[in-house]
Amino acid sequence: MIYQGYWGETINLIFFQVNPVDFQENLKNLFFENPLLALFLSFVGVGVIEEFAKFWMMRLVSRRFFNSIDDVIRLAIISALGFAFYENMVYFSHNWGQLSAGGFFVFALMRVTVVTMVHVLCSGILGYYYGMAHFASPVLKIQYMKKEHHPILQFMKNVLRFKKSDLYYREMYLIGLTLAMGIHAMYDFILSTQHPLAFLVVYVYFFGGFWFLNRLLKKKDLNLKLGLVGTHIMPKEDFVKLLDEIQLIKEKMEQDSQLKLTPHEHA
Repeated sequence: MIYQGYWGETINLIFFQVNPVDFQENLKNLFFENPLLALFLSFVGVGVIEEFAKFWMMRLVSRRFFNSIDDVIRLAIISALGFAFYENMVYFSHNWGQLSAGGFFVFALMRVTVVTMVHVLCSGILGYYYGMAHFASPVLKIQYMKKEHHPILQFMKNVLRFKKSDLYYREMYLIGLTLAMGIHAMYDFILSTQHPLAFLVVYVYFFGGFWFLNRLLKKKDLNLKLGLVGTHIMPKEDFVKLLDEIQLIKEKMEQDSQLKLTPHEHA
């Protein structure tokens, strides 16, 4: 909104001047006045700005609280709710008095429900993938224990000499950002075309988004307290000792159970 407010204005900086322009009009000229392509790319720009803003705020404020992937998803959703609340207040103030009472009610209902869900859905997806990236090292260890291998990561490690966890971090991070920005841009674009079937997109995003996020939050693996390992709360050395102690306890229990079964076997 700040950017749009300066369209056509000249901003004088210390060593140079900046002239913000309407990027949608420029895109029309660039792509031979193809309005649909220019419109879609302009919404991609909106998706990039909004999703990165929500992600940046979530990462800046809440990173020290991350103990599990589930924490990242929940805090990403909180960031999305805060963003949606502020955005809705701005739109409500702009449209107050310009719409009829019934028109404003429908407009407000749409923004409070569906538009808010779109923000929550996109941020939740990004939160999931960023959580996988944030805990790349323990996540990879768990996946290898489950016999889930990553041949592409292994190949890139051998060629580029990077750590697998670093490569995995960048892979998950980029997938999350791309999906969140793309889903957001597609929603805005389809509704802006005012196609008769656009209302189906509203249902898909609202009910599908609720189902998907609810499914994510119920996954047991996302609740693992991965953030404790390798931190001052539980250093890696203590974690290794804990695993050794558990293994010793397990072996002792197996020996005790065998001793208890021996008399019965003789009988």
